Amino acid sequence: MEKPKILIVDDNPHIAKLISMHLHSDYDISHAEDGEEGLNKAVEISPNIIITDVSMPKMDGLQMCLALRAKDETAMTPFIFLTSFDADVTRKKGFRQGADQYLIKSEIQPETLQTKVGELMKRVHKIHNIKSGAEIKGELSEISFIEIIHLLNRLKKTGTLLLVRQNYPEAKIYFDAGEMLSGELGSDSGMKVMQSLSGWKRGGFEFKAGPVNAIKTISLPTLDLVLDSFR
Repeated sequence: MEKPKILIVDDNPHIAKLISMHLHSDYDISHAEDGEEGLNKAVEISPNIIITDVSMPKMDGLQMCLALRAKDETAMTPFIFLTSFDADVTRKKGFRQGADQYLIKSEIQPETLQTKVGELMKRVHKIHNIKSGAEIKGELSEISFIEIIHLLNRLKKTGTLLLVRQNYPEAKIYFDAGEMLSGELGSDSGMKVMQSLSGWKRGGFEFKAGPVNAIKTISLPTLDLVLDSFR
């Protein structure tokens, strides 16, 4: 059975070797020494997860992540960012540009690394199953709201996405051939619904395919909204 692929992007060979040592038994490991090489290698091998340093020559980890998020084939690849410090501003900027997890280099431990990678692999499997034709249903803890709408866009789905969360009214997003038409959440509609749902980390979702009859209140193309969420 083929091992899942992990790409490590770091100009420090000792850090790359340490991470590889902890993961090589369960994953197929590749290495790039800077963001530019990492960008090219990610497009070439389509890794399941990318573990990257933030500060690197030629192209830093944030720039590389944003560039890969803009490419259809790597847009949903999970990222773990490595940093030598725990600066809140760096973390916030990283999460805005698509980071899924953070690791401080001085605190890399086998158990922590394997746990974070394992959690992201569950998401990878969930996305793969949906792409393979499984029902589009699950928990927002498994796959984010932005990833769901991106998948529906790529799959050109028509129907209604339902989202439920305790103590909130049911939310509905209407799709036509992958494009969002409108959304409803209580008395809110349109872009205001999108802003609210993008912050949901818990709850359930289910997509029900079928014709929709909705007036378009979401003005931006769906893919633009997805990419904007990473900036």
